[in-house]
Amino acid sequence: MSAITVGVGTSHLEDSHEAGAEACRGALEKAGGKADVLIVFAAMRFDHKVLLSGITAVAGETPMVGGTTAGEISPEGFSEGSVVIMAIRSSVLSLLPGIGLHMSRGEDSCAKELIADIRSRAVIDEASSLLVFPNGMGGDGLRVLKGLQEILGGDFEIAGGYLGDDMRFKHTFQYYNGKVYRDAIVGILVSFRGAFRTGIGVRSGFESIGNSFYCTSSEGNVVREFDNVSALELYREFLGEERSKRLPGICMEYPFGLIDEGAGSSGMRHFQLRCGLNVDREKGTITLAASIPEGSAVTLTSGSRGDVINGAREAAQQALASLGGAKPELIVMFSCVGRKLVLGRRTPEEVEAVRKCLGYEVPIIGFYTYGEIGPIDRCVEKLAEAKFHNETVVLWILGSE
Repeated sequence: MSAITVGVGTSHLEDSHEAGAEACRGALEKAGGKADVLIVFAAMRFDHKVLLSGITAVAGETPMVGGTTAGEISPEGFSEGSVVIMAIRSSVLSLLPGIGLHMSRGEDSCAKELIADIRSRAVIDEASSLLVFPNGMGGDGLRVLKGLQEILGGDFEIAGGYLGDDMRFKHTFQYYNGKVYRDAIVGILVSFRGAFRTGIGVRSGFESIGNSFYCTSSEGNVVREFDNVSALELYREFLGEERSKRLPGICMEYPFGLIDEGAGSSGMRHFQLRCGLNVDREKGTITLAASIPEGSAVTLTSGSRGDVINGAREAAQQALASLGGAKPELIVMFSCVGRKLVLGRRTPEEVEAVRKCLGYEVPIIGFYTYGEIGPIDRCVEKLAEAKFHNETVVLWILGSE
C-alpha cells in the first residue's frame, strides 16, 4: 500500500440514499476499497439523515466529517445540488475527527469542546494540521477561531470553512460519524508520521477602493458606528443611492476590509474581509459574519470578476510555493459564497484556475462557505497566524516529499 490513497466520488441523483451510496462507492473505488476517514459536503436539498444512511450502507462505520454547503467542489469542478465525498486512506497519517456541540450558546466554548474531544483520543503534537467545518449560522465566526487558538496556540496550523445552507441563511447541518447535527463544529486533525508537508494559500482578489476609517462602536459582530457616525449611514454614503437600494445583498460585493496593522513591515497593507449579513435600518447597524473590534482600522473593498478569479489563481500559486517542492496528494478548497455571487456564471472558472495550477490529476474537494479560516501567508512569520476571512479562497494541500 502506498503512503496515501485518495478518492473522490460525486452524485447528482435525486434520491438521498442512492446519492450518498453512489458518491461513497465512487470515492472508495478510487481509494482502493477502504478509507480511514470520509469528508462529505452536500447541498441542502437532501434528506440528510437518509443521505448519511446511504453513505454508511457502503462505508460502514468509517469515521466521517462534513456538512452542508452553498455549492460543492470536486474533480468535476463547481456544482450545485450534489454530494461530494473524499475518501482518504494512509498507513502513515493519523486522521482523527472530532465534534463540539451547541455553537450558538458559545462559539469559543464549542471550539474548545472540539479540541477536548480530539484530545480524549489522541495527543495533538506540533506536526499536525486542523481542518474545521463550523456551523455557518452559529454567531461570531471570529470567536470560533479565538477559542481554537486559546487552546492550540496562535502558531498552530488551522484551515477551514463555515458550512452553508444554499444561501437560505437560516441554519446549516454538520455531519459526524454517520449522524446529522445542527449547531456544532466538526473537524479533523491530520498528524504526520511520514514525509508529508502541507501547503496553504489564502487570497481574495478584492482591493481597497477608498481611505481607511475606524470602528468606533461595536458589540460582537454588530457594528454600530464608523468614525462616530451610524455604520449604515457611512456605508450608504460609500455605496451611493442606487447601490444602497440593494442592501443587504450588495454587502457581498462590497465587503469591509479589517486592516491588520501589525501584519508585517513589508509596506503592503493586509486585511481580512468582513461581509455584512444584515442591516437594521432603524438602529443604523450592520451585522457581520465576524466581529470588527472597536478601534480597528477598516477600508471598503471591491473586486471585478477577473480580480476574483485571479485571486483564486494566486491562492493556488501561494499554496504550491508553501509546499516546498512536495508533491500534492489532495486539495481541500474553501471559497466564500460572496465570491459565487460576484462571479455568477463564471463561478466554475475559479475552480478551474486552481486545478490548472495545482494539477488536474490531484484529487480535490471543497465547498462554498459562509466564512473561511487560514493564514494570510504561512511562509511569513508575522502573517502565519490563522485568521477569519470572508470573500476569500483558502486552499489546504497535503503533499508528500
